[in-house]
Amino acid sequence: MKRLTACVVLVVLALLTAPATATAAVPAPTSDFSGSWTNVGSVVGTLTWYGRSVGVNGAVNDYETAGSTSVKFEFRQGSKLLDIQTRTASNGAKGFGWTEPGPPGGITKVDIYLVHNGQEHFIASVPYKPA
Repeated sequence: MKRLTACVVLVVLALLTAPATATAAVPAPTSDFSGSWTNVGSVVGTLTWYGRSVGVNGAVNDYETAGSTSVKFEFRQGSKLLDIQTRTASNGAKGFGWTEPGPPGGITKVDIYLVHNGQEHFIASVPYKPA
């Protein structure tokens, strides 16, 4: 019995004094998007979901004969519109990247449009997808 007690004590001490193993960080989930509007422009990018906020990275392309083309992002929590951001390119491509802050509960969906001469062309509705 003494031997069993001594073994249990040694095992407990070993567990208590062993260095903690590092857990691998779970990468934030991402959602790719892309779309085009014939003879107007295109957009390609990635949304990175950080809990409350969303990272937005990509590029909008304006076809040379079209003038300028914007990409519009509508940030939503359920059906509630939280914010609208646009990025515009003229006669070529323009990159973009920022993190859109969100409220408690986070941004749950991003609707994406291309905009030209006051008209909108729907590209995608991208919901949050947990990892």
